Amino acid sequence: MRFLIAVILSLSIIYGYVGFRLVQPAGLARGLKIFFWGLVLLFFAAPFLSIFLRSKMPTDSISMIVSWIAYLSFGFFTLIFAVLVIRDGLLLVSTMAELLYRFVTNSAKLAFTNPSRRLFLVNGTNLGVLGLTGALTAYGLVQARKTPQVRQVDIFLENLPDEFNGFRILQLSDLHVSMTIRRDYVERVVERANGEKPDLIVFTGDLADGGAHALRVEAAPLADLQAPHGKFFVTGNHEYYSGVEGWLAEVRKWGFVPLLNEHRSIRLGAADIVLAGVTDYRAERIKPSHATNPGAALAGAPEKRVKIMLAHQPKSVFGAEATGADLLICGHTHGGQYIPYTYMVPLDQPYVHGLHKHGKTWIYVSRGTGYWGPPIRVGAPSEITVLRLAGQSELIAGSG
Repeated sequence: MRFLIAVILSLSIIYGYVGFRLVQPAGLARGLKIFFWGLVLLFFAAPFLSIFLRSKMPTDSISMIVSWIAYLSFGFFTLIFAVLVIRDGLLLVSTMAELLYRFVTNSAKLAFTNPSRRLFLVNGTNLGVLGLTGALTAYGLVQARKTPQVRQVDIFLENLPDEFNGFRILQLSDLHVSMTIRRDYVERVVERANGEKPDLIVFTGDLADGGAHALRVEAAPLADLQAPHGKFFVTGNHEYYSGVEGWLAEVRKWGFVPLLNEHRSIRLGAADIVLAGVTDYRAERIKPSHATNPGAALAGAPEKRVKIMLAHQPKSVFGAEATGADLLICGHTHGGQYIPYTYMVPLDQPYVHGLHKHGKTWIYVSRGTGYWGPPIRVGAPSEITVLRLAGQSELIAGSG
């Protein structure tokens, strides 16, 4: 209930602020003003209507149409909210600067503090704000819907056996199969992933936004992913929102091995490495028996082996480092996905995207293979990641 109240309050602030800064100053006739405020209220209600229809009619075309309208408009409103806040911040700074100038010089009123001129400036820049936001929304939609590019990343692990030098791990994460990400998108992802011919495939959570009963057919092409050393899966927070046991049953059918605070040995020739996986960082809030436990994930693992851990959230890096993991592979952040979230994610997570060194542990954070909510990506492109392991022998060869 508290979460629902927080969501309603946040959306009320966003949609209300946009309405008050665009509709109110426009000097419209009463009928037009009521019409545009009605549109704002309609778009405000659309996400809640979409969630209701998805629960009642998960395969109906009406649900999909409403979802597209709801989430695309939500993306537009959050983008325009961010742009308006920046614009109004600049107006506030200019007004304060002018007031200070008048106080010091005892000058007459200038442009920013004159009410009529200020209203003209607000309405004039509102047109620019609408144009900019419309362009960003269109650009973000194209970026979100295109097939993710492959991102190649080399990771040096000091004690990696020679047999694993050049070993390629393909990571998918945050696919978020939903009312707007359907089977055709999943098929394109699978085709591009298989084209990389990886040695091993990992999926680091948030497969879908909805129950397996409604979305299993849309996500089923994941069964066609192929890698000689197997496919592995760890849970994300959205698995717990959507019915984790149902999705775990599905991924097992598709050939994935779920790693729920456990590990496996990956053997190549006479050598092996350890691949561990933990449940989502906050899983215990919904399913207490799935409380994340990096220590349990590596319990009984052979000593002096390279240890790679899979997790959904970058916050798991603290537990991973404490266990001596050499590499943590995760997702969750979407790289911020688009403004204003690009500036909010660092408030919650220690790393947002890319490769980092945390103490003695490397951490790689994917921007995600799909998107969540609004079908928009600006400045944070989706990705299919190929992590290529490099060891001491390659370092020596390179230095020579």
